[in-house]
Amino acid sequence: MQLTTKGKNFEVSDRLREYGERKVNRLEKYFNHIISADIEFVDEAGGKKQTARKVEVTLNAAGNLLRAEEIGTSFYAGVDSVVEKLERQLRKFKTRMIDSRRGNNDEGVLSSATAESSTDNPIVRLKKFTVKPMSPEEAVLQMELSGHDFFIFRNSNNDSINVVYRRHSDGYGLLVPDEGE
Repeated sequence: MQLTTKGKNFEVSDRLREYGERKVNRLEKYFNHIISADIEFVDEAGGKKQTARKVEVTLNAAGNLLRAEEIGTSFYAGVDSVVEKLERQLRKFKTRMIDSRRGNNDEGVLSSATAESSTDNPIVRLKKFTVKPMSPEEAVLQMELSGHDFFIFRNSNNDSINVVYRRHSDGYGLLVPDEGE
């Protein structure tokens, strides 16, 4: 597994880097097809006495993204919490892969780059991803595994680009383009 560790608003110590990488490496015992892991430590000082420390980990597991984050007062506790969340996600992901008896060997679902703009609402991050054909039910699973509130996919039933999203009240929504008019 390829590990990338970075800090935002501070320099990551060797001790913290080693701790995070050691804990994330343990996730391979739950799923041995993890291609890469990105660990980001963010110190959100904001001028307060007690600072908020965020730990975010994104895994590329056989072409599928799994993501977890934790905000607290300690980076070490945040790493522990994030790894626990990812363990649950990996167990759930592996179980569903076995249940559906499908192996997914697609590569590189998502890559990111920073973009700058001089408008009032600048685009500060660009994400590129592969739009894979799947059913809406599979898209909901991918959305849950990624930890996001929406997911873009190509509907395998009608070959159109669709979006599934988590509704505020309950359940999920499906956005389908109207190509009639």
